[in-house]
Amino acid sequence: MHKILKKIVLIIGLTGLFIISLRISPALAFENDITLKSTAKFFGGILAAHCIHEGAHALVAAACDTDLDWEVGTYNQPIGFTEYADSDSKGLAINSAGLLAQVLGSEIILQVDSIDKNDAFVRGMMTWNIINPILYAADYWFIRRTNQETSNGGYQGDIQGIEYYSNESKANTFAICMVAVATFQGYRFIKIQSWAPDWMMNESYSLNFDLQHDGGFLFSLNMKF
Repeated sequence: MHKILKKIVLIIGLTGLFIISLRISPALAFENDITLKSTAKFFGGILAAHCIHEGAHALVAAACDTDLDWEVGTYNQPIGFTEYADSDSKGLAINSAGLLAQVLGSEIILQVDSIDKNDAFVRGMMTWNIINPILYAADYWFIRRTNQETSNGGYQGDIQGIEYYSNESKANTFAICMVAVATFQGYRFIKIQSWAPDWMMNESYSLNFDLQHDGGFLFSLNMKF
């Protein structure tokens, strides 16, 4: 049952990823006003979101009094870290910090009215904040390029790190939640874009995501007849 749920969420997430990749791109994100400045701002937003992800790892590691070694071109990523956590709780906190910071950052953007949701920089940040968690989960479940066990009994990749310091079930739950939240945030972000299609503005249906008291979540589509 868990595997079936995981595949369903993955399909939803990848569908959302396809739509977002198609609609929020350097060519389409600025509509008819594509300039060098707007393009630079878009990719600057992507870089900022990436830095927030990595910075969250570093910040939590510092809070946990844990050393990190940073290297370029390691773990099949542009930049990666090796942590030396001395407890499972610290290891979990450090490895989960990056993706959690991204979904938190997206929620702040969506909730704060003073942030221009149609700004190229914001669009770049949201693009990476939506796509990256979905790609991380897909890699952990299927691709196994970044998230994998190492030959010396260690690990590489954030979600694999969560499994390393807890178990596979918790890592799967974390990955599913990241895909669900990122997909829902992507849906909400597209709805408030100036180029959003009319059918997305129709109030006869809505996509909803709610946390449950038992620690689970409810992902639902409501339709009015």
